[in-house]
Amino acid sequence: MSPFSAQQEPAFARQCRRLSWSYFGYFAVLALLVPYLAVYLDGLGFDSRQIGELIALSTICRIIGPPVWAGLSDRAGKLLPAIRLGVFASFVLLLFMTQVSSYWSVAIGLGLISFFWSAILPQLEVVTLSSLGAQHQLYSRIRLGGSLGFIVVALFAAELLAWGGYQAYPWFAAGLLIPLALMSLRLAEPTREVATAEEAPSDAFFRRIRRKPFLLFMFSSLCLQMSFAPFYAFFALYLDQLGYAPMAIGALIALGVVAEVGMFMIAGRLLVRFSVSRIIAVCLGITALRWWLLGHVADVILWLLLIQLMHAFSFALHHSAAIRFLHQYFPTAQHSRGQALYVSIGMGGGGAMGAWLAGLSWQQGDGATTTFMVAAALTFVGMLAALAMPREPREPRKSRVRGSAPVS
Repeated sequence: MSPFSAQQEPAFARQCRRLSWSYFGYFAVLALLVPYLAVYLDGLGFDSRQIGELIALSTICRIIGPPVWAGLSDRAGKLLPAIRLGVFASFVLLLFMTQVSSYWSVAIGLGLISFFWSAILPQLEVVTLSSLGAQHQLYSRIRLGGSLGFIVVALFAAELLAWGGYQAYPWFAAGLLIPLALMSLRLAEPTREVATAEEAPSDAFFRRIRRKPFLLFMFSSLCLQMSFAPFYAFFALYLDQLGYAPMAIGALIALGVVAEVGMFMIAGRLLVRFSVSRIIAVCLGITALRWWLLGHVADVILWLLLIQLMHAFSFALHHSAAIRFLHQYFPTAQHSRGQALYVSIGMGGGGAMGAWLAGLSWQQGDGATTTFMVAAALTFVGMLAALAMPREPREPRKSRVRGSAPVS
């Protein structure tokens, strides 16, 4: 049983609020690190091929990092030390980035930031699910804090960079890390179930990840993350080239996360009502349409508004379904490793390959349409893989557990 049970309602409520604020802090930083990294690198004088390579090199560290941190956390039996180290090291490395501008120094700095940054979210997800215990329906509401943090920063990041210049990018990111560092110190370490003899051996984990449902899930996730790479890497530059003002770019990025907020509020009910594998397939199908539209009609503001609203499915609902799948598929003792494998291979590997390919095809913006067409095709293939996943039985509807407290 989780230590944050109905009999300990005040402690449970405090942990939920702190988790929500931790997500807020993490994604507030991410709102600057991800959408505007290409703007920063462009300001340093790199071309689109070099930008794609630098983003790919840093993303590769997301493949290496999560299994390392998960293994250390599992051995230590604690999750919070990895989170705190990731925050502190990222802060120091961002200060280092203010002093460098050559290709390889920037590559090394971004790679190390990515490595330590990858310690935070997988462990935070496990802390959240372990803290919630049977009340996992509250996950979407806690994760909502991350979307709100992203919105707040995304709205003003473009204007701040226009005012401070690309040199201000690492300074702003380092400053945004301070609230996350303070909140990580206030989280309580949850008590997780001790592994049974059957669950503990590594060969049991490797047998599980070789099964058809997980392989299809990972393949579909890989396709989705590859397709997201040109959006993450070049979206802000793309809109700038199309003539959108900095404030408009920030508002459009924020709009996508506003759509997340709405979806996170209802995602828990959808996941109870419908099969997780079918939800994943629907999300991938809608995302394929999103990339097709982005490649052809992004110069029309009404279409662009619709494209950004589709982020509710591309990210929010898909992410909630993916976390639910991992939490159901792996036993408790394997949650950290399962989550780490998803983040490293599905998200890190997909992001790295996608960024490298996008850098080759982008051609200073001349290849934007082609790049987004490839992204749409990848997501369509991922949808077919998700449709091939065996259907899992839906969970019975559950009444609200007495003693659960509001997150905010």
